[in-house]
Amino acid sequence: MNPKENILSLFRGDQPDQIVWQPRIENWYNVNHAHGTLPPKYSGKSLMEVYDELGCSPRPYLIPYPSPEDLRSEATDKWKGFAPQDVPPVIKADLDSTLDGEIEVTGTGSRGDKIIERWYTPKGNLTRKWMISEDSISQRVSEYPIKSLEDLDILEYILTHQEWEFDYDAYREAEKQIGDRAAIAAISPRAPFIQYIMFYLNYEDAIILLHKHRDRIESFLELAEEADRKAFEVIKDSPVDVVCLPTNLDGQLVSPPLFEEFILPHYLEYGSILKEAGKYVYAHWDGRVKPLLPFARQTGLHGIEALTPVPQGDMTIEEIDEALGDEMILLDGVPANYFLPYQYDEELLIRETKRILDNLSPNIILGISDEIPADGDINRVKIVSEIVEQYNSVNSRE
Repeated sequence: MNPKENILSLFRGDQPDQIVWQPRIENWYNVNHAHGTLPPKYSGKSLMEVYDELGCSPRPYLIPYPSPEDLRSEATDKWKGFAPQDVPPVIKADLDSTLDGEIEVTGTGSRGDKIIERWYTPKGNLTRKWMISEDSISQRVSEYPIKSLEDLDILEYILTHQEWEFDYDAYREAEKQIGDRAAIAAISPRAPFIQYIMFYLNYEDAIILLHKHRDRIESFLELAEEADRKAFEVIKDSPVDVVCLPTNLDGQLVSPPLFEEFILPHYLEYGSILKEAGKYVYAHWDGRVKPLLPFARQTGLHGIEALTPVPQGDMTIEEIDEALGDEMILLDGVPANYFLPYQYDEELLIRETKRILDNLSPNIILGISDEIPADGDINRVKIVSEIVEQYNSVNSRE
């Protein structure tokens, strides 16, 4: 079986032929490509060509928002959406005729500039600003759209007047680029509570507002959850096989009570809808989430992405294994700082990678928790490729 077939076989609960290794090198590639610091052997090569040369699989996502590259293109004025991310849009949102908006990129469109989103509604106007990182492909919110409790009325109007559609032409182009290298995953909208504490207000203000005005915030979150249903219906009816719920949790910010109240119901509601449509569903957790591990199997999902073991995260491989059991798949598992030569030597990477495979195989799609840093040693990705190849060879003979 090819990598795509192996991934789908694992999600179906069948026995795959081999472990698939998906290190997610996009950040490393894009930053070094932009700075002209790609190693000579990869200079001039496309991202897919680098993956092929490294002997590993990409993990492609279809995200329902425009990327900074899209925002700098001539197509910017054709798209009025919410929350830009850094991959091409396939599941698109558009505002209806009662709304207007604009997206502006300050400066020359290079890293370090700002993206400014403005929405004009009958209820009032909102503005959000993003800072484009100078040394990664990420953006962060530098000015939040919710500055008072009254602004929630405007945001509610925006969320309930968005329409979603699946771009089949873009999906077919993605399929053409990826081929059999991997199964393409659609990324859903984030759980409203995560949006609330990450993209609508800063964390401290969001939590204070929740405690001071719980009824109003809960009402907003319920409305936002229902507004997302339109996006999930589009994903449910789409041709993608795999869906990622991008929660980006941290157990220090989302406590077990908050998870149980605001995140778990989201998984149960929309995970069930997607699974009934034949989709394979996993959540992206990330961060230090050991306090949340007891909830893993309660989610009813097929797997969890980016659980990060020590020394980078706060859990051991054995604790991850116990939490997921035989029912769930781990996507990733190798701490990202093992790819930094100034922190850890190759022998540790080799030893721990073998231990991860021994403990979690076959219920693992091996990857880096979360991604290789821009200054990571790409040669170590090749080392893991060789470990996985040897592991697959030995186990295929047994």
